Formats: sequence, C-alpha cells, structure tokens
Amino acid sequence: MTRRSPESTPANPPRSRSLRVEMIVGSLLLAFGLFALPGLVFWAGGELLGPYGKDAGMGTFYGDFYAGLASGAARTWMLALGPLVAIGLIRLLFLRRHDPRSHDNVAAPPPARSMADPRRVEPRVSLD
Repeated sequence: MTRRSPESTPANPPRSRSLRVEMIVGSLLLAFGLFALPGLVFWAGGELLGPYGKDAGMGTFYGDFYAGLASGAARTWMLALGPLVAIGLIRLLFLRRHDPRSHDNVAAPPPARSMADPRRVEPRVSLD
C-alpha cells in the first residue's frame, strides 16, 4: 500500500500538473498561430481581396510567412503569437485572485457570543 503525499490529493492538485496543462495549452495555441492561422488568413484574403499573387498559392504564402518570421517582421510574429497572447489577456481579465488566508473548503466559525448579555434569544415569527 502506497501513501499519497498531501500535494497529490484531489483537493490539492500538484503544481506540476497545472504547469503541464499550461504548457500543453500554450503549445497548442502557438501551433495554431504558426500552422493553422496563416492558412485561414490566406483563405480570407483570397475571398475578400482576390488571389495572393500571380500563380502564387498557399505554399508561396506559407513560404513568405516563415521568411517573415525568420527576418523578424513584426506583422508575422503578431500573427504567429496572436492566439497565445489573446487567450492570455482574456484569462488575465477573468483571473480570480486566490487569497492564501481564505480556505474555501473550511466553514467559517460561528460568531462569538457576547458575555455581556448571556440570555438566550428565541426567534419568533410574527403574522403582523
């Protein structure tokens, strides 16, 4: 029988698990920005503005896109990092800060009774 450490209980997931999830989500968003989003831009540009160039297809667009990344062009880096940055900013907007002094799973203690008035107060319901 193996004992679990307090960090691996369901109430306290290990930090490595949340870090792993963050890395996976970040990698997927970066991959979307590098591989899928340029194709969507090519398609939308072809629909709205016409063909990319004379006898130039999607391969030429991707070649120009990756050449722009290699040369450090800001517009291509903004397109590649856009999904990652946008989701990060949205998550920051809705971030709920956790107060380390508060414990969500522990009930608050009942209020202390004043010793100045030790008599019991009965609740009553009135019909008027």
